[in-house]
Amino acid sequence: MKYVIVGVGGVGGYFGARLAADGNEVAFLARGAHGDAMRRNGLSVKSPCGDLHIDAPDVPADVADIGFADVILFCVKLWDVDAAAAQIKPLLAHDTAVIPVQNGVTTCDRLAELLGPHHVMGGVAKISAVIESPGVIRHKGRLAQLIFGERDGTASWRQDGVSTACQSAGIEHRVSNAIDRDIWEKFVLLAPLAGAACFYRAPVGAVIGDPDRHALLAELMRETAAVGRAAGVALDDGLVERILRQVHDFDPSTKPSMLVDLERGRRLELDWLTGEVVRLGRDLDVATPASNKVYDALRPYANGAPGTA
Repeated sequence: MKYVIVGVGGVGGYFGARLAADGNEVAFLARGAHGDAMRRNGLSVKSPCGDLHIDAPDVPADVADIGFADVILFCVKLWDVDAAAAQIKPLLAHDTAVIPVQNGVTTCDRLAELLGPHHVMGGVAKISAVIESPGVIRHKGRLAQLIFGERDGTASWRQDGVSTACQSAGIEHRVSNAIDRDIWEKFVLLAPLAGAACFYRAPVGAVIGDPDRHALLAELMRETAAVGRAAGVALDDGLVERILRQVHDFDPSTKPSMLVDLERGRRLELDWLTGEVVRLGRDLDVATPASNKVYDALRPYANGAPGTA
């Protein structure tokens, strides 16, 4: 199978490098200094699960050079979804699978509109990884899991093929027959954790280690889960407590990607995370006071550090 990684940040860079290191055909759509460094020096991953280096990754300058893909791992920032979808259209054969593994809950539906629902599988990436420097991916902690599946829950050769490749490459993974629920379960973790970490300008350990901060995080999670249930997603009653226990097992130094972007003065995925909870809560008549508080505090930084535009 031919894989294409769209958005070679921490997530795409890590999983793409693992697949390439195992001998799979992988093309990386990387831009700017990061793409230039990969062409010049290769792609390196520094990880507690094992370092690796791809000497000569395929980093085409023109998407037209790739040809048809079997699987496209879609990892761009949420504001780039439409542009990236247009970019990959020439790569779509009849059964090409596009697997978005981003942080929000709207990408699958948007890609189905843009590319056709047949092409879109659902995906979840559970990992903390960033571009440490051009051409170098830093993975923090040992959690590095992919979850994926057809959105209608049926079996397919596409998900079986990806599963086989992940197994061979040593990538922890799970094939799901309820991937939309998995996406929402991650959202109940990610959106509140990113919001709280950015609100307090603190990594995970400093959020959960303080009673007041922990209380805000828990309330953000409860609001997000309530919104998901109101949207018709079958989230179990014990989800928030289970997720909070998981967070206590995270490396205390872990920073959600939105906090990394905030610290670096970059644009934030705020409108697709905390902002999405606020918007859906308003549309579905679910009260979200804690999410509103965090969203309002972070809105001045949504497009980068104030005064830097």
